[in-house]
Amino acid sequence: MSEMWNSVAPGWEASAEFVDGHLALATERLLDGAGIGEGDDVLDLAAGPGGAGLAAAGRVGPNGSVVLSDVADEMVAVAARRAEADPRVSTAVFDQGAIVAEDGQFDAVISRHGLMFIEDAPGAVHEAARVLRPGGRYAAMTWGPRDLNPWLGLVLDAVGEQFGVPFPPPSVRGPFSLDDPELLTAVLRDGGLAGVQVETIETPMRAASLQAWWERVPKLAGPLAIALAGMEPDVREEIAQRALRAGADVARRDGDQIVFNGSVLIGSGHTPEH
Repeated sequence: MSEMWNSVAPGWEASAEFVDGHLALATERLLDGAGIGEGDDVLDLAAGPGGAGLAAAGRVGPNGSVVLSDVADEMVAVAARRAEADPRVSTAVFDQGAIVAEDGQFDAVISRHGLMFIEDAPGAVHEAARVLRPGGRYAAMTWGPRDLNPWLGLVLDAVGEQFGVPFPPPSVRGPFSLDDPELLTAVLRDGGLAGVQVETIETPMRAASLQAWWERVPKLAGPLAIALAGMEPDVREEIAQRALRAGADVARRDGDQIVFNGSVLIGSGHTPEH
């Protein structure tokens, strides 16, 4: 897993501001779900380039702190570069399923698009709950259903159609593995959280053109980036043309940009008070 995400760290660094802009409203709702405020100590799990944690740093004030963590050290290096001017923010390399922290160390734990990639999602939530103080809050963002996220689904479909098999394969935890509100609710409850709530937020994705969309998205999708890199150039071009044709059918024009529909789920809950 770390090698896969390390391989796409340069693409994520180049697109970090774009991703943060795309998810700005949803990220604020994520931080609301985690109840982050003045003086809080916050842990951002599977943080990638750290966008969600950096947004949290804007809420914790001078007496709070934020730790940006990820299993991929190259991603953590990107996050560290983005956070180097903020003394409240530190970084750490560890997996979300094995957090290197003492029990009850944080007031809030967040995860923006990391929970759906771990095999034992309830176990990861339980591990996050372990490092929360009594009454501490956890919030996770996952992608909503595939058909409500054509900006990504169409790219994955183009690869699957090229080879006649689903992509990613059913055996691999993909971006839509926690796309159902009831499933996400169950994962959070099974992880030991109380007061669980799940909401849906629209996250439309904008691009300058279909070509710009195609050039950006595969660089952010770990398994897809690796798969495309190993293909012959003519096969990659066939996949690109499949995706561009499909994208032309569903993207809508808004001024000098195109817009794809997007949707995320935000699930939250808290540890017992005592």
